[in-house]
Amino acid sequence: MTACFSSSSRFRRGIAAGLVILSSLIVLPLLQTSVFPQSTSSPRQSSASIRTPDFDESLRWYQEKLGFRLIASQNFVHGRNAVLERSGFLLEVTETDHLLQETRDPDKSGEAAVTPVPVVRLLVPDVDEEIARLREEGVEVLQEPADELDGRYRTAQIRDNGRHRIELREPIDENGFHSMGR
Repeated sequence: MTACFSSSSRFRRGIAAGLVILSSLIVLPLLQTSVFPQSTSSPRQSSASIRTPDFDESLRWYQEKLGFRLIASQNFVHGRNAVLERSGFLLEVTETDHLLQETRDPDKSGEAAVTPVPVVRLLVPDVDEEIARLREEGVEVLQEPADELDGRYRTAQIRDNGRHRIELREPIDENGFHSMGR
């Protein structure tokens, strides 16, 4: 009976040690993300999620046009799900059989508009170069590159292969310094 208690307590200690290691793998990365910002500057978006009825084409578009890489993919009864990554930014793409309610663009004759606000914000080293490259590849540009009023970012907006608005952001400071190396 003593041997049984001994192996049982070793088992419990092993489980406890595993939980400590597992919690450190989960909690420490959370402390280093934008959930708990390390600086007082505006937090950077570190992830986003989109829904699309054209799952395969959306995965292909984000990989080919914006340089994302596929990290994981799962098949569920009600559709598929994938996680893409680019420079530490995670994008979850979920297959759906319908889009969210369509909004109408008042500037166009009854056409469905893209999302009213960006669902994805990506940091890029040079917004102007990125827009020129994407335009050559046939990507729709919604907003030409321009400096924000506060002078911290140069931004532009594009549309993905569906109805999602994507903002490209190039960090700058008041002296014209581009922290992304431009």
